[in-house]
Amino acid sequence: MFIDRLIQTIGRLFGMYTQRTAAADCRNTAISDRMANAITAWYRLLYGEDVHDGYPVSKTRAAIFITNFAATLATEELEISTGTGARADFVKQQVARYVLPELHNNVQAAAAGGEVVLKPFIHNGRILCDAVTADRFYPTRINAAKEVEACYFTDYATYNGRDVVRVEFHDMRADGYYIHNEAYYDERGAMKGSFNYHLVPEWADLEEDTKIEGLDRPLFAALKMPMANTVDNTSRLPVSMYANSMDAFEELDRIYTEFLYEIHTGKRKRIVTPDALSATLPESPNFRPVPYKDLTTDLYLVLDTGEGGQPFDDYTPEIRVEAYQKAIDVQLRLIERQCGFTEGTFTLDVRTGRMTATQVTSDDRDTYSTIKSIQDRGLKQGLEDVIYIYNVYATLGDLAPAGDVEPSVAFGDSVFEDTGTEFGRRKQLVDGGYLKPEKLISWYFGCSDEEALAYMPEPEAGITFGLEE
Repeated sequence: MFIDRLIQTIGRLFGMYTQRTAAADCRNTAISDRMANAITAWYRLLYGEDVHDGYPVSKTRAAIFITNFAATLATEELEISTGTGARADFVKQQVARYVLPELHNNVQAAAAGGEVVLKPFIHNGRILCDAVTADRFYPTRINAAKEVEACYFTDYATYNGRDVVRVEFHDMRADGYYIHNEAYYDERGAMKGSFNYHLVPEWADLEEDTKIEGLDRPLFAALKMPMANTVDNTSRLPVSMYANSMDAFEELDRIYTEFLYEIHTGKRKRIVTPDALSATLPESPNFRPVPYKDLTTDLYLVLDTGEGGQPFDDYTPEIRVEAYQKAIDVQLRLIERQCGFTEGTFTLDVRTGRMTATQVTSDDRDTYSTIKSIQDRGLKQGLEDVIYIYNVYATLGDLAPAGDVEPSVAFGDSVFEDTGTEFGRRKQLVDGGYLKPEKLISWYFGCSDEEALAYMPEPEAGITFGLEE
């Protein structure tokens, strides 16, 4: 297999560059065969195409809709803060330009594959960000906190009409952080012949070997799903939000496919007797039998209707729309429970094939809990790590003046409840002395507590924060 050859090659490469046995690390990747197969299946369902024969593997494309819905709820009101000062402003501007515009799509891909790894890098004085899906990310060492400490990435390009693959190894060690790059020609999945990756414009700035000291975390950040791993008991990798729903997705597609088949085979048909089709036609050089295909309507069904039967009749079967709709609804309810959404969230119209989601409210506790978990346990730390990495690269590339950066990530709740109502509740807590005013300000404006203090009036101004009676 290509992956086996890739691992063997990387083992030979990094065995020369590290003091310990990097080859052993690469052979013992943290991805079991069972997990690798599951990741492939999850992405096939998302992309909707069989990689072998090119035919769609899903007609409902429910995986796309559900992951898009989750990504929208999780990122719609995201706010980041980096503190104050020229350094903080530079980092925030870079993150806002090169990370946030693609964040929704990356969270959707993470929902499908379990995780997406964001890997910033310097290019022409800017800090760009590569989003690496789970099928291009190979952890080799994961600690007890499920933090990846060593891994390698693959990246692909075309140079002079030939496919090339770059392998980038990251290793967080006690004496420093190591990054190593190598590239090869990709010939039908086999890496052959060393390639100078600097010839590819987007790789030109990458160093072959880099050691960085003083880091407390890797220079990549994971956006991941918080769902429990039910695929295997050997890895510490996150799983797709629909990892437990693969059978339900398959059954949903089967039911919908059968419904479409019934529509196509249930067209109106004209029933005629054999005698009606055996009429004598004038002899001519262009004589042809009467066709069994009605060129103006649908098909003829030739039946012997018996003595006294009508020579022509009509047969139009009734499509079992209601029965199919009920069967589809059963599968959707199952998918909702398995993916953590409130019952009744999704609807599939069998007439149009269009899938819709209901308007979320504060009563949708299952949906709220799932999205909140994705935000707090899957996205927050990853985005704070991204800000940290941008700060590191701002120093390494001498791109911004010295200064402090204070990462902060906040998610709004107004998607699930009325902001005005929630403001009133929190205001009452402030007025009653149960909540600090800056907490209300930071929630409302999506900023840090320190920034909220700058918004508030000075105490000596004689202005009270509570409502006047």
